[in-house]
This record gives sequence, structure tokens and C-alpha cells, in this order.
Amino acid sequence: MDEHTLMADLAQALGDPLRLSILQQLMEGPATVSELMSLTGETQSKVSNHLALLRERKLVHATRNRRQVIYTLRDASVGQLVEALSLVAGMTPLRNWKSPQLITARTCYDHLAGRYGVALFEALVKQQAIIAPTAHRGDIKLGPRGEEVFGQLRLDLGAVHRERRRFAFACPDWTEHLPHLGGALGAALWTHFVERGWLVKPQGTRATIVTDEGKQQFSRLFGIQVNER
Repeated sequence: MDEHTLMADLAQALGDPLRLSILQQLMEGPATVSELMSLTGETQSKVSNHLALLRERKLVHATRNRRQVIYTLRDASVGQLVEALSLVAGMTPLRNWKSPQLITARTCYDHLAGRYGVALFEALVKQQAIIAPTAHRGDIKLGPRGEEVFGQLRLDLGAVHRERRRFAFACPDWTEHLPHLGGALGAALWTHFVERGWLVKPQGTRATIVTDEGKQQFSRLFGIQVNER
């Protein structure tokens, strides 16, 4: 199967409203068939049939947990594809644009987005920890102070480099219209912030809470001050 056929199959998989809705729901986190039925309002047979096609196109993974099958997006690139498609199509729900919490901080699949995500990207560039790319969604390289800055956070950059995904790239932020940090490095930072209690992600939403400790640390380490209104 050539590249054009693969791309056509992928476009066909994304072209159905229910399949796109399922993918958007899975961007919030793992879900079972029954949970997706509740979220989409569709029957079990419909949801299961569409999930089967999404699995065939390698857009979702299925993992059995006792009697339940848990569905997740294949990886971060699928979430980014769906978010980009939704933005181009003007499908971002109005409620999301009006949610101050979502605009302030949220997940973009597995990395930090919103005002805090954009501010962090700008701070890392200013501190010469990363070099901003010239291309849209371009790859990001470590800056001259990258080892020092990320070393202070005790990030294992060697382990991040070994992951089978893009090391780092500029991910367009759909509320701020500026880039935040995506890729394995962005995911590693997200994990670091959550483990230290700087960020908390309530279940069932992409909005993220920046704790008081997180605000202090973002200010101390990166000089980040975000207007949350």
C-alpha cells in the first residue's frame, strides 16, 4: 500500500462525524465502549463498529482490563491531528473558548497548553534552554543552556531522546495563537510538574489547575506570571 493510499484511508477514517467525536472524547483520556456510548449518545453496535475501523487504521489502541476493553488514542500525534483538524474546521466548542480555566492551562494530549504552556515556551527560549524553530510546528533543538536548565529540574534528557517520537516541536496553541512545547520533552515536563504537585488535572476535563506551589515555582524558575482572568 503506497503513501497516498494510506493518507486517503486516514482521511476517510477521520471523515465520519461519530468517529471524529470518539477521537475527541479519547483526547480527554481512556474510555470504555459504555463510556463512549454515554458521551456520544450512540448505540453499542455503532460505537463498537466505528472503534473497530479506528483500530484498523491504527488511530486507537485497545487494552483489556479484566472484563472491560479500554480504548486510548494511539499516541500524541493522533490527538494533535484531531485538534488541528477541529481548529481548521472551526469546530472548537464555544464553551471551551469561554472557559477561563481551560484558556489558562490545559493538556494538549500529554503536554501543557494554554497561557501557562505558551509562557513556559517563551521562558525556555529566553533562558536559552531551547531554540525556537523558524518553521510552523518545526522541530526544536536544545539551546546552549539546555542541559543546565533541564538539569535543574532533574530531567533525564538522555531518556527523553530515546523515546520513539519527536524530541520536541513547536505545537500551535489554539487559544493563544502562539506555540507551546510539544513532543517527548513537553511530555516529560508535564510529568515533572504533575509529580511535584505544581499541576493538577481534574478527571473528565482537559482543563488543568495550577496550584499555589506551582505558581510560585513557575515564577521562581521561569519568571512566569499569568493573568488567569
